Amino acid sequence: MPGEVERLRSGIRLLSHAIGAFSEATPDLHRLLHTVAKSVAEVVGDSCVVFLREAEDELAVAAIYDVDPEVVADLSRLFTGRLGPEGQLARAVMTTGEARLTPSVDLEQIRPLVSAPMHAAFVKLGVRGALTVAMRVRGEAVGVLNVLRHRTERRPLDPFDCELVQDLATHAGLAISNARMVERLRESEAMHEARDEAVRATHFLDTMIEHIPDMVFVKDADRLAFTRFNRAGEELLGVSRADLIGKTDYDLFPTSEAEFFQAKDRETLAGKALVEIIEEPIQTARGPRWLHTKKVPILDEEGVPIYLLGISQDITDRKIADAELRHATEVAERASKELETFSYSVAHDLRAPLRGIDGFSQALLEDYADKLDEQGRRYLARVRESAQRMAMLIDDLLALSRVTSVELTARKVDLSALAQASVTGLQRLEPSREVEVVIEPGITVHGDPRMLAIALDNLLGNAWKFTSKVEKPRIELFTTDRNGLQTIVVRDNGAGFDMQYASKLFGVFQRLHTEAEFPGTGIGLVTVARIVHRHRGQVAAEGQPGRGATFYFTLGTEAE
Repeated sequence: MPGEVERLRSGIRLLSHAIGAFSEATPDLHRLLHTVAKSVAEVVGDSCVVFLREAEDELAVAAIYDVDPEVVADLSRLFTGRLGPEGQLARAVMTTGEARLTPSVDLEQIRPLVSAPMHAAFVKLGVRGALTVAMRVRGEAVGVLNVLRHRTERRPLDPFDCELVQDLATHAGLAISNARMVERLRESEAMHEARDEAVRATHFLDTMIEHIPDMVFVKDADRLAFTRFNRAGEELLGVSRADLIGKTDYDLFPTSEAEFFQAKDRETLAGKALVEIIEEPIQTARGPRWLHTKKVPILDEEGVPIYLLGISQDITDRKIADAELRHATEVAERASKELETFSYSVAHDLRAPLRGIDGFSQALLEDYADKLDEQGRRYLARVRESAQRMAMLIDDLLALSRVTSVELTARKVDLSALAQASVTGLQRLEPSREVEVVIEPGITVHGDPRMLAIALDNLLGNAWKFTSKVEKPRIELFTTDRNGLQTIVVRDNGAGFDMQYASKLFGVFQRLHTEAEFPGTGIGLVTVARIVHRHRGQVAAEGQPGRGATFYFTLGTEAE
C-alpha cells in the first residue's frame, strides 16, 4: 500500500509539472508537441509517439520522444508521415475516444496485424506493452498519444498509467488547440500585415507610374488589349484611360500602325526579352507624333508571358529640333563654303593688280628717278611698301583659308621633330642670331602632321621674332599636365604682352605691337587657334610686358 501511495504522489508531481510545461510551450506548436511527447514518456517511463489529426481523419506523426536517441531514430524511421493500414487501432481510439490498454504484447501474435518494418522495429525494441489514448477538446478529436513499454525494468502498463496518460491527453489536447489558435491568429495578423504592405506597395507603384513623364502602358499577352495606362499616356494620345482600357491597337490607330505595333508586341513576347523601337510614328488626337518605345514581357513563375509592359517617350519636339538644327547646319556650311570660296577668289584676284602696282612703282623709281624729287621718290617707296604688305596679308589670308577648309588626316606625330625642323629653318634665315632653344625630346601626339607643323611654325616664329631685342634670348618647348590633360607649352623671354589684352591675341588682324616694333600681319595666332580647335583642343596664353610670353595648347584624341 505505501508503494502505491508513493506512485500516486509521483504521478501527481509529474502530471503537475507536465501541465505547467504545456502552458509554457503553448505559444510555439512545434515546441509544445515535443514537450507533450517528453512529458508523457517521463510520466509513464518509456517511449511516446504523438499523432495529430489531419483532413479526412488521417493521423500523421508529430513528435517522438525517448531518453535513448537510438530508440528515437528507430521510431522516426518507422513513423514517417501518415499512419498506414496498421494505424486502424489508433484511428478507432481517436474516433471513439476510448483508450486502448494492452499490458502484454505477443510479438508473434501481432505479426499478421502490422507491417513487416513495424514488426521488425517492435522486435528490435522488445515492445512488451502499449497504450493508445485520444486527445479530445470539447468532443472533437485532436490526435492520439501512443505509449510503448519496452524496458524490462519497468512494470507492465496498468490502468493507473492509463489514467495518468488520459489526464495528460486532456491537457495536451487543450494546449494543442490553443497553440493552433495562436498560430492561426499569427497567420491572420501576418496576412493583414502582408495585405497592408501590398496595398502600400501598390499605392507607391501607382503613384510612381502616374508621375512618370513618359507614357506607360500594360497589355495582356492574349489579346494585347490595354489593361493599364498612366496620365502621361492619356495626355499623349488625347484619350481618357476609361476609353483605352480593354481596347486593342486596332480600336485606336489606323490598321497599318496597329499591325506594326502588335508585330513588335508579339516579337517581345516570343523572345521574352526587351525590344526597343527607336522611332515609332503614331497618329493621335493631337496629330502625328514620334515615340521612342521600349517593350518588356512580364512572365509568370513558369516563365510564360502574361503581360507586356511598354514605356514610350515622346521625341517629336526633339525630332523637329534635330531637323531644324540639321537644316541650319547645312545652311551655315553652305554659307561658310561660299564665303571661303569668295574670300579665296577675292584674295587670289587681288594679287595681280598688287603685283602691277609694285612692279610699275619699281620701274618708275628705276627709270625716272632723276626726274623725281626726294619727296616723290619717298611717295613711290611708300606705295611699294603698302603693296607688299597687302600681298603679305593676302598670302596669310589664303593660308588661313586652307587651314580652315583642308581635310585633316590624323596619325601619330613626333612634335619634337617638327619643332626642331621649324627652328632649323629660322636659324637658316638669320644665321647671325644666337638664340638658346630647348626642345623636350620625344613629344608625341595624335593629329595632322601638316597642320601641326604650321601651328608650330607660327608659335616658334613668334617667339623668334619677339626675342629679337633681348640680350640673351631663350625659347622652350615642353609638355606639362594641366587638369589631367597633356599640354604643349611654348615659352619665350621676349617682349611679352599685357594680359588685359589677351582676348585680342587670337583675333584676325589683332596686334599688340606696332609694325615698327615687330613686323607681321596678326593672322599667325588665328591660324594656330583654328588648327588646335580642329583637333578638338584648346589654346591659351600668358604674358607680362618685357618678361616674355607662354602659349599652351591641348589636342583631342582625333582630328575633325
